[in-house]
Amino acid sequence: MLSARRVEGRFRRLRRWANAGLIAVLFAVPWIRISGEPLVLLDIPARKFHVFGLVIFPQELFFLWLIVAGLAVALFFFTALLGRLWCGWGCPQTVFTDVYAGVARWIQGWKGFGRPSNVPRWRVVATHAVWILLSWIIGFHLVAYFRSPYDLIGSLVSDGRIYPTTAAFHAVLTVITYLDFAVVRQSFCKYLCPYARFQGVLFDRDTLVIAYDESRGEPRGKRGNTTGDCVDCGLCVAVCPTEIDIRDGLQLECIACTQCIDACNGVMANVGREPDLIAYRSLVSLEESRPPHLLRPRVAIYAVMFVALIGVFAASLANRRLMDLQVSHNSSELFMTTADGRIGNSFRLQIENRSREDRSYRVRLKQDDELELVAGLNPIAVPATSHAETRVFVIPKVGAKVGPTSIDFVLESIDGSEAPLERTSRYLRPEVHDG
Repeated sequence: MLSARRVEGRFRRLRRWANAGLIAVLFAVPWIRISGEPLVLLDIPARKFHVFGLVIFPQELFFLWLIVAGLAVALFFFTALLGRLWCGWGCPQTVFTDVYAGVARWIQGWKGFGRPSNVPRWRVVATHAVWILLSWIIGFHLVAYFRSPYDLIGSLVSDGRIYPTTAAFHAVLTVITYLDFAVVRQSFCKYLCPYARFQGVLFDRDTLVIAYDESRGEPRGKRGNTTGDCVDCGLCVAVCPTEIDIRDGLQLECIACTQCIDACNGVMANVGREPDLIAYRSLVSLEESRPPHLLRPRVAIYAVMFVALIGVFAASLANRRLMDLQVSHNSSELFMTTADGRIGNSFRLQIENRSREDRSYRVRLKQDDELELVAGLNPIAVPATSHAETRVFVIPKVGAKVGPTSIDFVLESIDGSEAPLERTSRYLRPEVHDG
């Protein structure tokens, strides 16, 4: 169940604080609200995405793309500089696998650094029970990124209602989380993670990685029998969650968890030798004995790309319209004939209010000298960060000619906070429709 030995040291303590902070953020974000709106919520049924105060509608998915692209480029930038910093310190796979391992060691009563020779069955059962509970909690918070946790708990407390689809997703995520963090563990990093496969493209000889100082450590052997500092104790392998030997050089399976550093430094302290035989360093510092160059072409390219994405995002946000109008023909009734023989069209209008205030909008026609707009409700009130739909009819005015082939709908904010918005649609007639 747990093959890696427990390790203590400076990086181990830092990772505990980092794990606690990242888990706190993951669990807290779905519960945080800004002016009544969730901090992060991917509300698919309502067709809107709340991302740190920005409400993104389906027509604005390029904002979401820019955010994802910016995070990806930032990952490339920091990987080129600091290696697999994300894998070792920020990836949920590493963080929660570490937490699950710590829970197991606590329940199973680990006293030293190695696993007890005989673990009672009740402790093993208790370990899996706690793992399942943790998986249930994690699954709930993952669902909470798609449906507000306040709605989930409110519906359950008020009328005992559980959404079947939500419950199914929660159950599936609980099972996946348990299998991943309790069973698959770092095997995911070794065999399934795509990031591990292309990290070599992002690295260069100046990238900061976890490396073994071969010139100092070799030839390895027992103390007093060799001139190298490595005493060949094997602890760096024993504590590695992916079961590699860092002394063999930079490897695909290394997730930069720093456990080998703490283990080796502990041994060096016990034998009275200098620390950091294994440490964060670049390959050029080992092979060419020079400091790494921070400013180099690939780092500069990633930095420029990141700044460019920020600029595009800022410019798009500054020019963002806080209202939108979508026009489509009524599919069940494309056109209709009035009692006096005029041919009218039926439309479905969807009005989006992207601001954080309730607003009212008026719809009119640009060709108001030829066409008449018939609406049941106009102006139309639309709640903040929401949309409203309405059906309207457009018919030629009495005495007008055949009329235009296109219609320009104009959306106006009653309070004048936004410039008018125009949308064009075709004006259909029986002879045009029938070909």
